[in-house]
Amino acid sequence: MAIIEHDFLIPIDENATLLRYMSLEKFALMLEKKSLFFCRADKFSDPFECSTPKKEFEYRKFKAMKLTGSDENASDLRVQNFSVFFQRVKKSTVINCWQINTHESDGMWQLYLKTNEGIAIQSNFKRIKEAFLNTPVDIYSSKVRYIDYENDIWYNAVDYPVKVLNTITSVIHKRIEFKHENEFRLFFEIPESTSDFTGKYWDNQENRIGKLIPINLNSLVEKIIFAPTVDETGKNLIREIVNKSGCGFVFQDSSLTRKPNY
Repeated sequence: MAIIEHDFLIPIDENATLLRYMSLEKFALMLEKKSLFFCRADKFSDPFECSTPKKEFEYRKFKAMKLTGSDENASDLRVQNFSVFFQRVKKSTVINCWQINTHESDGMWQLYLKTNEGIAIQSNFKRIKEAFLNTPVDIYSSKVRYIDYENDIWYNAVDYPVKVLNTITSVIHKRIEFKHENEFRLFFEIPESTSDFTGKYWDNQENRIGKLIPINLNSLVEKIIFAPTVDETGKNLIREIVNKSGCGFVFQDSSLTRKPNY
């Protein structure tokens, strides 16, 4: 199984530069497990993940009223079922995030690093596809589209001409306030979780906040960029961890450590 295509996704050029910022702890786990971590959408800090824009929701409510006529209770039940379904999808969808950027982002370094030590993986979509060729699940990939959740709807004749209600659309849209992330995401839905009406699926998992998906790390990584705050001792530690994993990566200092030419 591998990265799969779908008409509802927003593609990127296969050579587009992608960056994933990681703490040293998460980088070490990736090397140990030879896997990428996919986090549950409902564990992200943004409560609007996988949610419906206000006007989209109002339209669904209007449509439900037309279908049920004057039966207000039936209309409310339809809307409630719609909401419950998307909340269940949110809990069942796991996501791995990258930034589309040819340059490092100081803001992203600050967001992802809790200590001075960390790295960024530089890759591209072509490499990602190669890295996931032998994964045990099918994985979607898409550029994230940013909209105003108060005034916009998902559909746009030019940017997103998809009219069919589906779960993919909710996953690949985010609020305009997060546009600086310029995100590209990998994701998939876990059927066992979606169909579990008790909501207990994750309680029985070894990792309750996401899934580790095995990949070919040497195919994935073009280079490893040291965080601008890492000292030489930290760099040597990172090199040592990589060597022990058996991976052969190219290392590069952060562009933010360069000195001005006064």
